[in-house]
Amino acid sequence: MSLGQWLNSLSAVDHGILLVIFLVGVYFSYTTLEALIEFYDTKKKYSKFRVHFRVTPAALIILGFIYSLLIHQILRAMFDFIP
Repeated sequence: MSLGQWLNSLSAVDHGILLVIFLVGVYFSYTTLEALIEFYDTKKKYSKFRVHFRVTPAALIILGFIYSLLIHQILRAMFDFIP
């Protein structure tokens, strides 16, 4: 079964569950990236010559996707209703 066929076979509740898992993954991604930026700033002692990083959408979504895959695998092993 391809990814498209699998997504079409899901119900609205299943889509909602997957969306919530992805949003939680994006939240974890955002907090991770912000913590890494803050860690870098403290290591550089907030020097005015340090490189100023920001959270970019690509990094946020890629890391959020990885987090959501991990969360999905963990929840699928624990509960039967996870698609």
